[in-house]
Amino acid sequence: MKRRGARGAIIAVLLVGLLIFGVVYFAWNTATSIFQPVDSSGQGRTIPIQIQKGESAAQIADDLQAKGLIRSALAFRVWARIKNLDAQLQAGGYNHLSTSMTISDIIDQLLTASPDVLYASIPEGYRIEQIARVFANVGLVKFNEQDFLKYTLHPDQFPDAGKYPVLKLIPRGHSMEGLLFPATYDIPIDGTARDVVNSMLTAFDDYVQKNNLVAQAKAHGLNEYQLVILASLVQREISNVNDAPGVAGVYWNRAFSTTSNDTAGFLGSDPSAQYARDTEHPPKTYWLPLADSGKNTATDSPWNTYIFKGLTPTPICSPGLATLRAAAAPTKSNYFYFFSTKSGSIVYATTYNEFLQKYNSTPH
Repeated sequence: MKRRGARGAIIAVLLVGLLIFGVVYFAWNTATSIFQPVDSSGQGRTIPIQIQKGESAAQIADDLQAKGLIRSALAFRVWARIKNLDAQLQAGGYNHLSTSMTISDIIDQLLTASPDVLYASIPEGYRIEQIARVFANVGLVKFNEQDFLKYTLHPDQFPDAGKYPVLKLIPRGHSMEGLLFPATYDIPIDGTARDVVNSMLTAFDDYVQKNNLVAQAKAHGLNEYQLVILASLVQREISNVNDAPGVAGVYWNRAFSTTSNDTAGFLGSDPSAQYARDTEHPPKTYWLPLADSGKNTATDSPWNTYIFKGLTPTPICSPGLATLRAAAAPTKSNYFYFFSTKSGSIVYATTYNEFLQKYNSTPH
């Protein structure tokens, strides 16, 4: 009986040992497998990813798993923490990550390799000098800010000017102001100033053509360049894009309407006076509020629409798609005046007396 008991105990110990070994073996295989490539055949496929500035390793892990580049977001987060990925990660687009790479391989690429592309977001309403500064700060290794300014301020010096018919509409001696479309651009890390200007002009052409803006503008008596001028004035005037068509309508009435009114063709645009002031005396910060009335600011500048009638000689900034659409088809109305309220909404008026009454009775 003792022998049977001892034998049973030995068997029990062996069984428990086998069970523990099986659990450990299974856990080890599971733990190691989640770090392995999604495609272990070695013939993986490349999947591009975008890493935004300020994005955490946890967010990247979720994106990588969702796109099928890794098996486990948790495993990525653990290994990323060990390798201190958050502190060394460079934002940009990585186009060479593959499903045949391990989690460790992917993290090493993100740690040591430069992104294939970098992203630059150009806000609506920026002028050329501000756009140049954005690209200069992105980290493009071959981008030269002075080359960018040379090409955009002097279109005749841009090597690819012949590709873009709209550049022929620029008055002689003036810049590409307004024709550099505001958007987020993915630029190869070795992209040059020439590459950037081509990307922005191509984007402008694409948006104008896809939205049939030239034909709409012609129906309102505007050519493509006048369309951009009007849109740029509206862009700097509004805080809500829903107000763009109405404000465009007021400016159109002032510049082109044959209806008798007391504006005498003057647009009276504060942004035009700001542009005139900042062009004459370039500041550290553009578009600061006027220190005096528009009539007393940069009085010799043809961009000051308090002093000179009609549209400005060139656009004053890069308008977005919403304001380009509004300028191509401005709201038809009898309004010649408007002002912004304290809440940011626009109040319109037909005559100057009506404008004064509404202005004096409305918080602004």
